[in-house]
Amino acid sequence: MLKIFSRIILLIIGVYVIYQGYSIYTFSARSDGSTGIYKFIWLFIPATDYHLHTYGIAFIVIGAIITLTSFALYRLSLKGRKIVQD
Repeated sequence: MLKIFSRIILLIIGVYVIYQGYSIYTFSARSDGSTGIYKFIWLFIPATDYHLHTYGIAFIVIGAIITLTSFALYRLSLKGRKIVQD
């Protein structure tokens, strides 16, 4: 039961990070770098094209890796269960 709960939490975190990355990537305001946005409470991202695109893509990739890890752990648990049953 704890394994299922941890995989679901991992999946939710991954989807949230993907959402934040998409939000950063599509942020419409631009500046000279003196203004920006705060994400994840502590992370300041300057509102320039380079920074918004870089951080946005990075968070989308990190979120996808976290989400895929959740599915990979699920697949590994199924294989482990199959070996034990045989």
